[in-house]
Amino acid sequence: MTVNNNLFQWVKSHKILTVLTTTLLVVGACKAAEMLTPAKEIALIIGEPWKDMQARSSAEIADDIPDEIWYRTPKELAYLRFADSEYGFKTPPAKFFMVGFNRGKIDSIRMSPQVEPLPLQEALEIVLDLQNQWRKSGWELDEPEEFPAYDDTPVWHEALKKCAALSTHWNAGKLYQLMIVITCYEDTRYPDNKGYLVTISMGKYRE
Repeated sequence: MTVNNNLFQWVKSHKILTVLTTTLLVVGACKAAEMLTPAKEIALIIGEPWKDMQARSSAEIADDIPDEIWYRTPKELAYLRFADSEYGFKTPPAKFFMVGFNRGKIDSIRMSPQVEPLPLQEALEIVLDLQNQWRKSGWELDEPEEFPAYDDTPVWHEALKKCAALSTHWNAGKLYQLMIVITCYEDTRYPDNKGYLVTISMGKYRE
C-alpha cells in the first residue's frame, strides 16, 4: 500500500511531467508506426475519370466534387505511379501530394517525392532517378539548352548550395508535361545548414 500511495502522490505532484511524457510516448509510437507502414499507391493517368484512379489505387483518396475544380490529398502516405502505358514512371513516397480535378477528370499533380527535408545528395539522387525513368519511357526535355537536366556534377552541386538551381521541364509527346525543381532552405540538422525539397508539377501538355 505504501508503494502504491507513494506512486500516486508522485504522479499527482508531477501532473504536467506525466502528461508530457505520455504525449511524447504516444506521438513517438505513431511516428514509428507510420515509418514502419509501407506506403500505399496512387495510380493515375492525367485526363482520366477520378473514379478510375480511385479503383486502381491502393491508397485511399476522397471523391471529387461534381462539376467543381479542386484537389484532394491521399489519406495515408503514398507514392505516385503514373499509369500511362507508354510514359509511366514511379516516385518515392510523398508527404506533400496533391491531385487536382476538373469536373470529374484528373487535371494535375503537385508533389514533393520525399517524407522529410533531405541533404543535397539525397535530393539530387531522387531527381536523377526520375529523369532516368522519364528518358527510358520517352519523355523529352523542353528547352534543354536553357533548362538542362539535373546532373551529379560540381556545377550543379554549387548551384544547389547557393539555392540557385533552375527548374527543368519535360514533355511526353503532346500529351503531358511536367516541371521538377530542387529548392533549399535553412535546416540546422544538416552540415551546410540547408535542407532540400524536390517539387514536381504535372499536367496536360500546353504549347
